[in-house]
Amino acid sequence: MTGGGLLGLLGLTALIGVAYAQTPVPKQGNEEATKTAAIFYYRDGKTEIGRIGTNRELVTYGKVPEHVRFAVIAAENRTFYTDSGFSVKGISRAVWNNLTGGQTQGGSTITQQLAKNYYLTPEQTMSRKFKEMFISLKLEDELGSKDKILELYLNTIYFGRNSYGIQAASKSFFGKDVSKLSPDEGALLGAIIQQPGRFDPRSEDPEAVKQTQARYLYVLDGMRKMGKLSEADYAKYSQRMPQTKEIGGDATFGGQNGYMIKRALRELQRDQGITENEVIRNGLRVTTTFDRKKMIAAKQAMERSVPGVDPRKLLKQHVRLGLTSVNTTNGEVEAIYGGPDYLKQSFDNVWAGSAQAGSAMKPYVLATALKNGWSLRTTVENRSGVSFNGSGQVVPTGTPGALAPIRNSHSGPAAIDLMKATQESSNTGYVQLALKVGVPNVAKTAEDVGVASDLVEPYKSQAGLALGINDIRPIEQAAGYAVFANGGTYYQPHVVRQVRTKDNSGEYKKLTWKKREDVFTETVTRDVTYAMQQVVKPGGTATAAALADRPVAGKTGTTEKNVATWFVGYTANPKLSTAVTMFNDKKKTLYIPGLGEISGGVVPARIWHAYTAAVAQGTTPEQFQPPAFGGNQQAFAKVPKPKDTEEPEQREEEQPDCDDPRNRRNPRCVEETPSSPPPCPPGQGNGNGNNCTPTTTPPPDKDQICRYFPNRPECKDTDEPEQPGDPGRPDPQQQSQPLTYSRSRP
Repeated sequence: MTGGGLLGLLGLTALIGVAYAQTPVPKQGNEEATKTAAIFYYRDGKTEIGRIGTNRELVTYGKVPEHVRFAVIAAENRTFYTDSGFSVKGISRAVWNNLTGGQTQGGSTITQQLAKNYYLTPEQTMSRKFKEMFISLKLEDELGSKDKILELYLNTIYFGRNSYGIQAASKSFFGKDVSKLSPDEGALLGAIIQQPGRFDPRSEDPEAVKQTQARYLYVLDGMRKMGKLSEADYAKYSQRMPQTKEIGGDATFGGQNGYMIKRALRELQRDQGITENEVIRNGLRVTTTFDRKKMIAAKQAMERSVPGVDPRKLLKQHVRLGLTSVNTTNGEVEAIYGGPDYLKQSFDNVWAGSAQAGSAMKPYVLATALKNGWSLRTTVENRSGVSFNGSGQVVPTGTPGALAPIRNSHSGPAAIDLMKATQESSNTGYVQLALKVGVPNVAKTAEDVGVASDLVEPYKSQAGLALGINDIRPIEQAAGYAVFANGGTYYQPHVVRQVRTKDNSGEYKKLTWKKREDVFTETVTRDVTYAMQQVVKPGGTATAAALADRPVAGKTGTTEKNVATWFVGYTANPKLSTAVTMFNDKKKTLYIPGLGEISGGVVPARIWHAYTAAVAQGTTPEQFQPPAFGGNQQAFAKVPKPKDTEEPEQREEEQPDCDDPRNRRNPRCVEETPSSPPPCPPGQGNGNGNNCTPTTTPPPDKDQICRYFPNRPECKDTDEPEQPGDPGRPDPQQQSQPLTYSRSRP
């Protein structure tokens, strides 16, 4: 070696020595290694829903079984207890790749991984690589032993499933404390370390499962070669991987928690620009809009209120149920039922689930008509089987360009007003109304109240939109009906109230949500609300939803063949709009023994009643504002006059009530004179039974008179004092008792 080369080597060695001496072991771990959990709260900001992100529980070295410790060593660094703490081969590879422009790769020892993950930042540079090496060389002296290095490593390393450290991983994958792990369970956790998040026996990626299996066998083989696993146990455990819990985390995500937390995370990222990684990395405190008591009421209503309706059992038959309850004054979602259990069914029936809306779309048609200047007293067709042209005029069936005949599930008058059409859910009436007002305008109304455009745009030229041939989501229905409840303002439904810093010292970011004022005038919303109140009254399709102490406004929906059913409704107090749906995602008829085919008024209305009655307890009943009866009355249908198709002498005259004293002289109430006189009563006549003394018809008695003339003086009840004053004009709701018709598609 030349003198210059020797001097160069000595200079490089001196520089490395100086760098080594000037690279201290940090006193604490980096932010990533020491971050706190992100916490989600109910709306009170105090009661926890769950924690995500770190999911780290510290555990002492002695509590981790030896076979688990050596499973990790067999997976990551089999020479851990004999090497110097860093891999010369790994460092050389990193230097070479850096010099040649290749990807910098890290060393493979446990000590180096700890130095990199716990003490240093994750950037891939040469300077960081040398710091990693120097810290690795000093760690054993700094911490005192290899065991302390391994303990810190086991508490730091990430295992996937939002689990940091061996204790959290043990609970996430196996639901048990790390001290109770068997050798094969320890081997699987060791195998996962190489690619956490990908290596998981429950992965939906078959290739990932295959690679997990191969890595698991590699770890078992290493444990056997290190003398930490017998041949018999190797033969037994290598047959299959141990059974793990389903993906979804620990109890944090159980029940409804997973639906709440996942929805909050999605909203934060989509609407506020705060990613899930940011929430976890910064340990943010997220206060949601969910009310714990209302969440409990929703669960009980869905699972206990209707005999035979068990969401867990029905899910096996592809039947889904969902409930969402939105505060009508601000769009905050106070309760949901996304499914029976997030860990069993991660699919969210409230936001992801959708089904045909059925007649629950009709209020949007009504609102469009009222906004167009027509009144509730407008009359529409109610005859079943009629056809309409594109302008909503009745035309003979088969007319070119005409709609196929529209069928009603009830019988009734030929023409009814919009209140009655809503109460009875008249298909012909609402199809005609949609054609008159313009189906594209109905689609726009639905979009204005928050229905996703992709769910209504394909049907904006189809009259079937009035009957809900489009799919819709429960959250959109609850938020849409809330616009009617609050007087015309649309609030974007949302589940996050506030996001604060990890030390809870201040607001992390001010949140903003969409709001559209004056979607409808108050006149329109009062009249829509009044029409929908009729739905829960006698003669309506949802009497099961009625509450004893306060009015309800709502609408049922049942699709063709009873595949999907709905009830969406609201009250003046509590100020909640709640949507309940039940649908079969295989498009089969909903049928429950004891209940038969399910319609909106059979199950959803009863669930809605149970939930709302529970959350209304302790609140003061309030009345809706009275109807405004705005707009102009239109006559799109008229009651036809009766036609005299028979000759007068052929018509059968109605039999009069012969007990009525007024009909005493009616010929039909006087018996015809017989051809031969009847025999006289004994003691009368001439002895031959003839020439009887004529008898007169006795006068009517008091009961007969008072039956028909109750206001005569002798008919008044003198024991009851007469009520003074004029009772005045009756309430429109009480002017007549509505008729009840049979129906199956409300």
